[in-house]
Amino acid sequence: MPPESNRGIDSTAELARHLGLSRWTVSRVLNGHKGVSEKTAERVKEAMRDIGFEPNHYARSLRGGRTKTIGVCIQEMDSPSLSSKVSNLQSLFRDQDYHCLLELTNRNHSLEELVLRHFLKLRVDGIVGIGTCLSPDSSLIGEIEKSGIPVFLVDPETRLPFPTVEVDRSGAMESMLGLLWEEGHRSFGFAGFDSDYAYSARRLEGAHRFLHSCGGVQTWTLCEPGNVQHDILYGTRLAEQIILQTEQPTVVLAVNDRVAIGIIAELTRRGWRMPEMLAVVGHDNWEIASVIQPPLTTVDQNIPELMKTTSEALLGWINDQKPPERTTILPTTLVVRESHQLPQLR
Repeated sequence: MPPESNRGIDSTAELARHLGLSRWTVSRVLNGHKGVSEKTAERVKEAMRDIGFEPNHYARSLRGGRTKTIGVCIQEMDSPSLSSKVSNLQSLFRDQDYHCLLELTNRNHSLEELVLRHFLKLRVDGIVGIGTCLSPDSSLIGEIEKSGIPVFLVDPETRLPFPTVEVDRSGAMESMLGLLWEEGHRSFGFAGFDSDYAYSARRLEGAHRFLHSCGGVQTWTLCEPGNVQHDILYGTRLAEQIILQTEQPTVVLAVNDRVAIGIIAELTRRGWRMPEMLAVVGHDNWEIASVIQPPLTTVDQNIPELMKTTSEALLGWINDQKPPERTTILPTTLVVRESHQLPQLR
């Protein structure tokens, strides 16, 4: 428990008096402004920790100050990659004394607009949209721009007039197909891709570009029309489609690691030897991908770097009032294991 003399400090003015500093100095430390020595800033922060002082961010926002909060809007949390993005982002902001207000929208346009308007009313210092599906025609875009609140997007489904960082999904697909081509594959199956879904469409663009330049290849589309899922169970159902084919590709490119693992698990259960009878590759580099049999060749999105770029760009904008570059495209990493090897038995 803090000492008796430190109790009751619940305002910036009282904290300043307690430390023998000016309110201006303490306020600049709380708001993250420059112009205060590192030694003084650390003294203020240490005192806040010792006495359990929590500034009233909302009251400060009403006076035009910082709230030290970032609104984070994300479609869903049911995939390992999305969960990792949020976890990394929150940790990076927390290291800079910012709090995240997290809202899930389930790819619902109306709900996403409601969430973003709520962030504007709260006067958050900045907004991150992960996988936003906001319409380019939405009137909310004008409201956001008028508010002056910095907005930074991560992998938006639509093209919007805000600074953006994206994973190079098209390039990732070309890299994977290049590896498979060198291995000797000439027939390719695509499992769980939906061309109406932005992320799938971007990867398929890379596939079409690569395969068109090669010529003489066969392709299969493995998908349940109107019922595209991205989980392991969906992969097991697609495995049944593979079994029923009179001809099979030599390699299946799954939309993600979960679908790939479902395919491998079901075919193995049916007596197929993998990859001797069929090669399968994934996307996301899920933790379990390295320990399944065969170990899964996949793509790593480099999520820590993606989120570092996001946090640095947004905080730089907030603190320096300088918007980042309009679009940044980050490369992925091809993770080569064993599951992509050319089948030897049919």
